[in-house]
Amino acid sequence: SFSAILKNFNAKSLSFKLEIGCILLLINHKPIKMKYSFILKILSILLLIGLAFSCSTEEDSMPENNFNNQNENNLNNSTSDNSSNSTESSSNQTEISFNSELLCNTPMYSNTPPPNNEEGDYEYYSYLWQTDEGKRLICLNSYEGVSEESNQLINEVLLAASERLGQLLPINITAYYYGVSNLEVVMSKWDELKMTNGGFDPGEFTAAAGVDIENIHNGGQGEISQGVFEDLERGRKIIYHEFFHIHQNSHKLFFEESNNFGWNRSRIQDGRDNLDYVDLVGPNWIEEGGAEFAAIYLSSENDWINFNQAMTEYLDEARSLISDAASRNDIVSLQDYESPKNIGLLESSENPTGVSRQYAYQYSGGTLAHLYLLRTQRASLNNMIIDYYKDLAELERDHLGEGYLFSFEQNFGISLDDFYLEFDDFMLLPREEQLSILQLN
Repeated sequence: SFSAILKNFNAKSLSFKLEIGCILLLINHKPIKMKYSFILKILSILLLIGLAFSCSTEEDSMPENNFNNQNENNLNNSTSDNSSNSTESSSNQTEISFNSELLCNTPMYSNTPPPNNEEGDYEYYSYLWQTDEGKRLICLNSYEGVSEESNQLINEVLLAASERLGQLLPINITAYYYGVSNLEVVMSKWDELKMTNGGFDPGEFTAAAGVDIENIHNGGQGEISQGVFEDLERGRKIIYHEFFHIHQNSHKLFFEESNNFGWNRSRIQDGRDNLDYVDLVGPNWIEEGGAEFAAIYLSSENDWINFNQAMTEYLDEARSLISDAASRNDIVSLQDYESPKNIGLLESSENPTGVSRQYAYQYSGGTLAHLYLLRTQRASLNNMIIDYYKDLAELERDHLGEGYLFSFEQNFGISLDDFYLEFDDFMLLPREEQLSILQLN
């Protein structure tokens, strides 16, 4: 019976089999068997118990570090229930690997993972980097020409922004020096992260960041060049602004209760070419003005910028734009700055007046609109930099195409249409009265 057990037992190592064999030889050795029969009986019983326990343990236990195994199971569309079909179906699937070491400047996934589930027109995704370590990851990928002082400045802002606002996903920031860094390498690594081909438009002043549904599985990405990180007066504020874009655009896709990301793909992709398309995050003046307001306000908390001076400069810039347009009977409204395509039309010769408007009221007017909401006590700082964005995903799902309208009214206590009327009137007030309302005098 012992020989049968040993023959059928799938021991983990040769040495373990040899140990069992030695015990069996002792048990079956005749002189020993006669002299120590009682002890050998006890030993036989213990051996049987040990073998039974080892078999059951080997069959039932799972490896302690199961992370990579789970990755493979979760990333393949084939199911394990129908084993007869699983081999065939898995061979037809593109294998997707996960960057389990969370290496910087490296895609988190080798390819776009499939949704975890779908409900109607919505796709939902959970990512393997949604751990404490993964969500806090900030990678500064610097290239030749970027000084150590510049690296320290960039890191200082990124860490401060992450602590102040929180972070939903890993972030890769590309810092390069135009004219010095090897652009072929820069673009190649950037394309891998963004899953694009052709890179971005490089130059001495590059400042961009965000989160796209096409590459959110790799986290958030941004790129900056020397015109930003060598500007000791405004550089920190600009970097904060770009970090805020990642903050905005990750929250608009994130469902807090279910701890996953989701979106209606057709709502996003089909509307991008429309003249009046408004992104999930809301009007363009909220996206750009909100990022600029937050960057100025939060940078001033760290004494990186003079808050009143920056806001007063924006007030004068916005007043100049409105006055210049009015001279041609071109009446400026904040509502004109909802859609990037419409903004492009107004700021070109295709403007209905035949003359383009001055640039960037979505920045100047949008920033002032946020300060106006704060100073008139329609909203708290947290309403504007946190709550509005956190509420977007759920409200967009409940009110397709209008989530931002509901989040605006829910957090600021006024409908967007009514706010446009109120703020447009405010922008026509005398400068001193505006300064008083905004508490800048």
